[in-house]
Amino acid sequence: MNILIDIKHPAQLNLFKNLSKELKEEGWEVTICYLERGKLPKIIQAEYNDFDPIAVGSSKGTKWSIIWNGNLKRTFNFLNLIKKHRFDICIAASSIPLAVACRLTRTPIIQFYDDPERKGVNRLNEIFSDKLFFPPIVPKNNKVSTFDCLKEWSYLSPKRFRPSTKILEEYGLKPHEYVFVREVSNKSFNYYGQEEGIIQKMSNDIPSNTKVVLSLEDKSQIKKYPHHWQLLQEPVGDIHSLIYYSKLLISSGDSMAREGAMLGVPSVYCGFRKMKANELLMDKGILKHLPGETAIPWISDILNKKFDQNQQDNQRSQLQENWCDMVEFMKEQIHHFKKTKK
Repeated sequence: MNILIDIKHPAQLNLFKNLSKELKEEGWEVTICYLERGKLPKIIQAEYNDFDPIAVGSSKGTKWSIIWNGNLKRTFNFLNLIKKHRFDICIAASSIPLAVACRLTRTPIIQFYDDPERKGVNRLNEIFSDKLFFPPIVPKNNKVSTFDCLKEWSYLSPKRFRPSTKILEEYGLKPHEYVFVREVSNKSFNYYGQEEGIIQKMSNDIPSNTKVVLSLEDKSQIKKYPHHWQLLQEPVGDIHSLIYYSKLLISSGDSMAREGAMLGVPSVYCGFRKMKANELLMDKGILKHLPGETAIPWISDILNKKFDQNQQDNQRSQLQENWCDMVEFMKEQIHHFKKTKK
């Protein structure tokens, strides 16, 4: 069987990493496609070195680039690729260009997504896809169904992820004695229009004796941050171990904020988007959403406390007990769909 998996964001890269490897082990012919955007090509080459990834479309962050290169040209590129390889099924996470190409070529496509707030995008994906899956935060219909977890669990569950202190040695860090900061760019598609430098604007409120590692999407802005903050150069070999062993995670992007929460680290999302996926973790008391400078009192409180290892372990154990295995769920849907289309 021949399958195409489309990736246009680092979080999607991680979502499909274990799935693609396990399908390959089962004998599937797996083709990885990705959007040329930011650091994604370098990360793809590092994380998918057992495959031969294909760049399909690009995005430089401008509206014109997003519309023309990231959508219209990308659709035509997918059409040509599908006609050439004749895929049995395609998999993505909110890829309208791929969904349109699949509809035009009558190729089955299943999508796994977690952002129901993007109603226009989701409606188009629903129209052109065979099946669309979300966490349990949306109403079901004949096209839309749910999976009982969040997509990040596909690579962060205790079954899939084993933290290592080796990466800490590379950066001269000690477990739970540093803060992990993620600052996204408001020039990227997901955060277009969000305030620029949200964490940078409150960086002086974090004590100067605090060890901080910074994952900065737009590296040209580095001089605006405290000079003692340690800048990460992506791709980082084991970024999730860096998060796991941090004392606190602060993020202006939603994906990494959720990752921190699922890894049992006190985590706060400082962006301005209200998201049902985040609320699923907020309702469990393991993620904070405090936009901008409203996060400062909570951050100060966490910094003044000792890290609770038992709480981290219990938090992850409870998620494992209550949530499904996302990789197994995706494989079940793919195999089920393959049978129904015979």
